[in-house]
Amino acid sequence: MERGPKSSKRPRITDGPASANARSGVPNGPMHARPLIALLDGRDCSVEMPILKDIATVAFCDAQSTTEIHEKVLNEAVGALMWHTITLTREDLEKFKALRIIVRIGSGVDNIDIKAAGELGVAVCNVPGFGVEEVADTTLSLILNLYRRSHWLANEVAAGKKINGPEQVRDAAKGCARIRGDTLGIIGLGRCSAIIMSRRMWELMCAGS
Repeated sequence: MERGPKSSKRPRITDGPASANARSGVPNGPMHARPLIALLDGRDCSVEMPILKDIATVAFCDAQSTTEIHEKVLNEAVGALMWHTITLTREDLEKFKALRIIVRIGSGVDNIDIKAAGELGVAVCNVPGFGVEEVADTTLSLILNLYRRSHWLANEVAAGKKINGPEQVRDAAKGCARIRGDTLGIIGLGRCSAIIMSRRMWELMCAGS
């Protein structure tokens, strides 16, 4: 029987023996009893360790590049966690002999060659909701700062400026404005923007678009 056209779909890492050669010379069979998971560019494994300690060996590399990663990790790690300090190009990815998955601890994956990872049979994941509450809260605090000039006023107090009368109060408060009645325009209602919109303190002024 003639075979149909060759599929251009890249091999899946879960396809079994047929995908074992997705990375040349790298077996993709059953993992060891305790696979090695490495945090590539950090030292703090306090979150990951309690979760993974019974099923995997967790190591940290604290590396700025793959040249600083121990040979054992390059040869044996099946999973990699990474922040934003290190970059993984195709050349870097090819140094890992058993890698199956990379988890970017954050939302962006611009420091990973996604195309090369896929071609090498390595799955790449991220954390889209990472830090959204913090970003939203910081955004709100910056907006309040622009309205009430808190940063500038605090600096004046720290510098020892004294306010002795209404004229000086007016000068110090120059540029401050009331929030009530204003409209907060949000362009692009993503995760962070949705949280900002949900804050009850903005009920009287929010209008999203």
